[in-house]
Amino acid sequence: MTDFFDMLSAIARRRKVGEGSPFASAKATDKWLKALPAGSDYDAHHVLVEGLERFNAENEAASLSRMKSLMRLEEAGLPLQRRVVEQYVRNQSSFRMARQALWRESWVFWSLLAEAWLTMLKQAYRAPASAELKPFAAEIATRVLRYAGLVMRWNYHQARTPSASAWRRMHKIYRLVERDGFATQTVQFDARPTHCAREYMLVVLMGLVHPLGYRAQEIESVAQIFEGYEPLPLPAIVPQSEVHTHMVDLSRSDGACMLDHDWVRGRRLRYLALRPLIDHLKMLDQTPAVEGNNGLTQQVASLIERGGIRRNRQRTHRFGRVWVAVGIDSILAALVHPDAARTQPALEPWMLRDESTEGMGFALPEAPALPHGHLVAVSWDPSENVWQLLALRWNREEDGQYLVGTQRLSRHPKRVEIYFEPDGQGGVQDKTWAVFMPMTHLDQGASNLLIPRTHYRLGAPLMLRDGDMVYRLRLGEVQEAHEDWLRVSMDVVGREHSPSLPEVAWGVNSARADVAEMKVE
Repeated sequence: MTDFFDMLSAIARRRKVGEGSPFASAKATDKWLKALPAGSDYDAHHVLVEGLERFNAENEAASLSRMKSLMRLEEAGLPLQRRVVEQYVRNQSSFRMARQALWRESWVFWSLLAEAWLTMLKQAYRAPASAELKPFAAEIATRVLRYAGLVMRWNYHQARTPSASAWRRMHKIYRLVERDGFATQTVQFDARPTHCAREYMLVVLMGLVHPLGYRAQEIESVAQIFEGYEPLPLPAIVPQSEVHTHMVDLSRSDGACMLDHDWVRGRRLRYLALRPLIDHLKMLDQTPAVEGNNGLTQQVASLIERGGIRRNRQRTHRFGRVWVAVGIDSILAALVHPDAARTQPALEPWMLRDESTEGMGFALPEAPALPHGHLVAVSWDPSENVWQLLALRWNREEDGQYLVGTQRLSRHPKRVEIYFEPDGQGGVQDKTWAVFMPMTHLDQGASNLLIPRTHYRLGAPLMLRDGDMVYRLRLGEVQEAHEDWLRVSMDVVGREHSPSLPEVAWGVNSARADVAEMKVE
């Protein structure tokens, strides 16, 4: 009888071991990892993802042993993940379902790791085992920030904006590590040194770029540039007016924004000095290594300079055909006064999809061969000569349609004539057309001028003629480059009445109400 009960006990012990978790110890995890499929990266990755799902679903109390098991999963998974990501980025033009499957595998992998390490971080502060986990708080928090940032980045691939809760979590974790003094404590992660502040800044920078319309290759290229930039700026508590360019509010539910000369010091305000990075990005566009990237780094630098494009405003679905003048030559032709002799501009019919206070979205039957930042003028009825000037910001393919997003630069652009001040013999130098954009940014009350690159010098005096009025301008900073044209700020330092040739010759709008709004010093 004793032998019978001993046999039953042995069977029960074997069953318990067989049904036990492969993550009960680091040794058990190593044994489980050895059984991963060897013939296919995708199959091995898929099994590993299922293992991470099981790890999180076990809902076990955190311990040093569980942390070691999670690190074993991470160590085995990252090389597989890199190879899956390479396939995904490289094969964007292949079968759509395969591309979607690779994206989902990668996104789930990042999400599960972010969840696992976040749980570990919470329990390092709250659980009974916190005493043994607290010395590893810097390593855990660095991973949480890294993986949560990658989840947000992978959402950009699908044109999804990061949720408010994602930003709140990111800010809360950074406040925690800053409070406990290990924000800049270096840890070895994925065979490279990093720290919490650096990983947090990588997330903030991608938020400033807000690459909703970028292709997967472009998003990953931008991320690699940021990660390879060694003197990455870190958040500072004390603002410096000559140094800091941007700010992030750790109490808000969004990312960083450009400074507007508000140098108030706040308990949860952090200041960023991004000018060296912006200059670095602009220099990259001039090097042979990035030749043919269609000005990607220049676009990224411009987005950061302008504080990013926020697309969280309410959009109104508004369908209908509009007429679009694409490119500066067509725009100048479209903006000629209706009473003047004019050449009919080349217009394209675009289908409006939605509209917000900041721009318009379009759905096109074919992919537009236009770079980001390209200018378009839009009108519901060209015969009414009412145009809006917009810049293309993103485009993507969705369900067989090509979606285009544009940012509104001006609701009432005007074609005007500019020239340098007359020389001593009364001659007019370098007369050409420009586009005046009244009240480009309503919150700032500023008007911009779109001029050829050849006519720009910072602080240079320039004359602007609008009908019978001539304005003396002083050119300010470049707001953005649109291929060979620059959008610049300006100050009006004087004006005078000067009878002009008939408007047929000038080809400008005689209405001067918008120009009169410019402040005269």
